[in-house]
Amino acid sequence: MKNLIRTVGLVALSLLALNTAGAADVSSPDPQGYIRDWVMLGPVALPDGGIAAELLLRDQVPGESALQPKNGDAVTIKGRQLAWRNISSPTNVVDLNVLLNSQNDHCAGYLVTYVECDQEVPDVVMAVGSNDQGRIYFNGVDIYAFTEARPLMLDADRGKVTLKKGVNVIVFKVINEQNSWQAALRLTDRAGVPLKNVRVKLTP
Repeated sequence: MKNLIRTVGLVALSLLALNTAGAADVSSPDPQGYIRDWVMLGPVALPDGGIAAELLLRDQVPGESALQPKNGDAVTIKGRQLAWRNISSPTNVVDLNVLLNSQNDHCAGYLVTYVECDQEVPDVVMAVGSNDQGRIYFNGVDIYAFTEARPLMLDADRGKVTLKKGVNVIVFKVINEQNSWQAALRLTDRAGVPLKNVRVKLTP
C-alpha cells in the first residue's frame, strides 16, 4: 500500500468465525465495509525454533503471493495434506482458532477472497488488523507486512489501493505465536465511507 509511514520490525508498511463450507459464493462487504467471506487454509505448522517475524516474510505455502484457491482444493505442506474451505464470519473479526475448533500456536493461516468490480475504483482504503503477524498480497503484489506479535485492533493499519475492473485477489496471511489468532480487513473510500457496489466472491 502507498502513503503509509509506519515502520514495524523488519518491514516498512506499504500500506468468531464459524465453519460454513456452504457460505454464499457471492456476497458483499458488511455495512462497515469488513470482508467476512473467505477461503481459508490452516493451520500450517511453522518450523521449530523459527522466529515468527522472519517466517512471515518467507513462503509457508508455495507461491503464496499468487494463490487463487477455491473450496476443496488440496495442498500438501511438509508431508501433511490440508484443504481450502469456505468460511463466513458472523462478526467483523475472523477467529481462526474458532474456525478450526482447536487451539493452534506457532502456525500460519491463509485467508483469500476475490473482490469484483464493474469499473476501476481508485483511492480505496484497505484497513487491517491481525493477531499476531499479518501479511497481505493484493493482485499478486506484496503490499503489507506487520512483523510483531500484537493483540487484534480493528483498522490498526491503513493504506490505499486501486481496485481494477474485474476480479481483485486479496491474500491475507496471519501468523499466530500463542493464544488468540485473528484477522480483520475492510474497504472504505478515502473519506472512511464503507465501499459499496463491489462483490465478494469465493472463486476466482
